[in-house]
Amino acid sequence: MNSNYNDIIDVILTLVDDEEIRSDIAVSGSIVPYLVANKESLEHHTDFYILVKNKKMDLIRSKIRKLTKEYEFDFVTDSKKYSNEDYGFKVKYQGTTIGFFPYSIIDNNLTIKTYSINKEKDSIALKKKKIPNVRKSSVIRLINFQKKQIRIMTPEFVLADKETREKEPGNPTDETMYLLDKICDESVLKVVRKSVSEEDVKITTKDLNNNNYILIAILAGLVILLVVVAYICFKK
Repeated sequence: MNSNYNDIIDVILTLVDDEEIRSDIAVSGSIVPYLVANKESLEHHTDFYILVKNKKMDLIRSKIRKLTKEYEFDFVTDSKKYSNEDYGFKVKYQGTTIGFFPYSIIDNNLTIKTYSINKEKDSIALKKKKIPNVRKSSVIRLINFQKKQIRIMTPEFVLADKETREKEPGNPTDETMYLLDKICDESVLKVVRKSVSEEDVKITTKDLNNNNYILIAILAGLVILLVVVAYICFKK
């Protein structure tokens, strides 16, 4: 597939231009080493995502919806449709899917919530990952890129995270892994690897059909209520 580097950069720069949210997001995925090295990528990145401070998720949703017409963001899915707890949402821009997922760092624990939908099984997997003993400076960094400052997940975190999911589809190419390894600080990487190796992952799977049945039941109840109200009004 053709490189989507320029499309990704468009999205990133659009977001960091907004003063209200620029300090609440962190870019992650295999695009990170290219941002750090200021090198154009020739790859098609399938794992580009934005981590958002947990309490700012609704603000980000609102911002993206307002940008939908101007930047052709198409909402793909939203976890809030299937869960009371926020696990993020996904949009598509110029053929590139972008995940916006909530994170928090509390008492040196980094918690990241994501989700994935299995269309064949009509199910959604809600994933909560907690990484212990994390120093914020080891996992989030501010860099200069095209005369702007961008918050990123550190190359050390991205590499350590990729290593734990080596066999999963969508992993970066050898070139990206080489670049990550090249720009990582060994002392930081060692600490982050240890934390990532001790991560606690909880996955909850839900049947999407159940949500559809609940929605149908609610709609049916509303219809019955309207009929009853109309009947009472007619009798009067």
